[in-house]
Amino acid sequence: MREQKANRLRLAAAPRSRTTDASRKRIRPAEQQPKTPEAATDCYWYWNLDSNEIQFSDGILAPLGSSAARASKKGKFPKGIIHPAEEGAFGSHVQALLSGMTEELDFKCNLRARTGESKLCRIRGKVVQRDKHGLPLACAGAIFETHTHDIAQGELAKSHARLSAMFQVADDCIWVVDPETFQLVAFNKAYEDVVFRASGVRSRLGMHVEELVPETAEQWNQRYRDVLEHGRFDFDHQIISLGETFHVVLCRLVGDDQTVLGIVNVAHNVTHRRRMEESLGKSEEKFYKVFHDSPLAMTLTSLRDDRYLEVNKSFEDATGYKRDEVVGNRPGDFGFPLDPDIRIRGKEELKAKGTGRFEFAYRTKAGEIRFAIGTASLIDSHGERCILVMSTDITERKRTEDALRDSEERLQIAISSGRMYTSEWNPETGVVLRSVQSSEILGIDENEINATKDEFIGWIHPEDKETYQNALRSLKPESPSYRTHFRLIRRDQRTIWLEESGHAFFDLDGKMSRVVGMTSDVTEARESERMLRELSGRLITAQEEERSHIARELHDHIGQELALLCVQAQNFDSDDPDQKRTTHSDAHDLYRRIKEIAQDVSNLSHRLHSAELSFLGLQVAVERLCRDFAKLHNIDMDCQIKDVPKLDAAKSLCFYRILQESLQNVAKHSRATSVMVELRRKGNELILRIVDDGIGFDPEKVRFASGLGLVSIRERLNLIGGRLELTSGEGRGTCLVATVAIAN
Repeated sequence: MREQKANRLRLAAAPRSRTTDASRKRIRPAEQQPKTPEAATDCYWYWNLDSNEIQFSDGILAPLGSSAARASKKGKFPKGIIHPAEEGAFGSHVQALLSGMTEELDFKCNLRARTGESKLCRIRGKVVQRDKHGLPLACAGAIFETHTHDIAQGELAKSHARLSAMFQVADDCIWVVDPETFQLVAFNKAYEDVVFRASGVRSRLGMHVEELVPETAEQWNQRYRDVLEHGRFDFDHQIISLGETFHVVLCRLVGDDQTVLGIVNVAHNVTHRRRMEESLGKSEEKFYKVFHDSPLAMTLTSLRDDRYLEVNKSFEDATGYKRDEVVGNRPGDFGFPLDPDIRIRGKEELKAKGTGRFEFAYRTKAGEIRFAIGTASLIDSHGERCILVMSTDITERKRTEDALRDSEERLQIAISSGRMYTSEWNPETGVVLRSVQSSEILGIDENEINATKDEFIGWIHPEDKETYQNALRSLKPESPSYRTHFRLIRRDQRTIWLEESGHAFFDLDGKMSRVVGMTSDVTEARESERMLRELSGRLITAQEEERSHIARELHDHIGQELALLCVQAQNFDSDDPDQKRTTHSDAHDLYRRIKEIAQDVSNLSHRLHSAELSFLGLQVAVERLCRDFAKLHNIDMDCQIKDVPKLDAAKSLCFYRILQESLQNVAKHSRATSVMVELRRKGNELILRIVDDGIGFDPEKVRFASGLGLVSIRERLNLIGGRLELTSGEGRGTCLVATVAIAN
């Protein structure tokens, strides 16, 4: 053994001029030696034992007045730098390193400056390369000031103290175990309080897992083995049976040389968090039960990307879409709502207030448009910000409201156009509230429309007051409605007819509390009824007059002519020889009389009904009527007929009777010398125009006349959907235009 050491020392000290190629390859080239910034305080060195070449970085050499180039040379290390008094001791340390007696060179000595001054430094180094026999080939190390090292050691001590303080005051339980034996090598106060004091076990370092947690020792040993293999392991665990849960994290502590120094355990008390999570889980379970069982349609969407996260059964029933069709998609993909601005405004309101309420329309899967009213809120679900929307269908209510609104609008239109007003009477105070339409109907100012019931009764026609009051007195709980007609004298002394209907409301004692009524101006209806009665009378009279006229025509003219004709014919059939002598002139006279009778019968028949109209059409019948009228009354006729289409019987008869009635009126009243009749087609209308140069008349004055001419003309046109335009004036003649639509 001594001989081997001597050989190593001798080889280390002797110059190495000869080496094998293999050994040279293992020596690090100079350009590959460790480099250090020249400004560094420490000086790094590398010693090639084969070539006995030493290389330095400047570092601490510069303040000593030396340099790396000057110090780097061949020879013993490091001759000329260390103080001569300490070179021997330093050499002994170097020999111990090279001979293998020590693993590391660590020597404090004074380095000599060129000025002669000295600086206390520390030289450290190690063998960094050996040959196959284990002999050293190269060494490397550093030279640094002892003062700087002492400062670093002080800072390290402070850092260790701070780390130790943090270790002890931490709320989490921290303990370290040996990576081989799993013995306890360090622990903090929190661990001591939780494990040792609570369990009654006396704390000490070096305890085994079996002593700390006997019942779970094997589990902990397995966990320690797992963390050594994988580097990290975490789990929830009750360290001791205290009912509290800790989240434990195990990590292996690795040194600079990748050696595992220990296993660090950190346990954080998560009991409160677990209880909160359990409570939250129960709360969310209740929420989802309410969510899915709610009769309201409910949806949960992500605030981040606006996609459906969940919908309930009521939503499926309301929209027709199944959950799998909706979840993961956006409301806009299904037209929820139809107006996208509602959702944009709703999200802005949600972000500002956290809640919102809105009404919207949506389209079901079947294509039906429905309406809903919804309430939206921001909630957190599984750590995500979400929008919860609860909505109820209001389609039927909406339709009812729309129908009611339409009904009210129609009522207002009917009230405005039908000359009506509403009222509400308080029998106790006598005050009557009337709508504004009453001002025009009653002929009073708007500030008088709420006149009392007594004031209103004072305006009623004296003959109708008793009837009106009796209608009001008849109101009882068993018969709360009434309707009555009465006359009212307006401020302008014009008498109008009113129809009032109402309904009375009674309290529990049977006392009338209010009466709601509707009053209509029926003056025109009453006048129309009067005119209709008069018209019916005139019609009956006209029919009787027409029958009398036909009877006179048949009796006085045709009947007498036929009687004379019979007498004359009897003479031809007489036995008297004188009567049998019949001349040619007598026969001709008999022929003439028969012809005239036939003509009179034809005219009478034509007057009652035109055969030409039925068989030859309107154009031929009008021409015949105009020709006969001109000949009979000796009046100039200008008959212009153009492009008359084939009409149905009703329209043809109507136009024929209008022309017939108009010509009779001309003959009876106009004193006209000429008449122009125009019948033509214009587009899809047929127009009959009759113009005379007679004395004319005032249309308003003849409106209530006793004749049936114009009345029958209007009524005939109404039956076929036509219209009448009448223009006339005293001394200006008359123009009548009848128009009816026809097919193209």
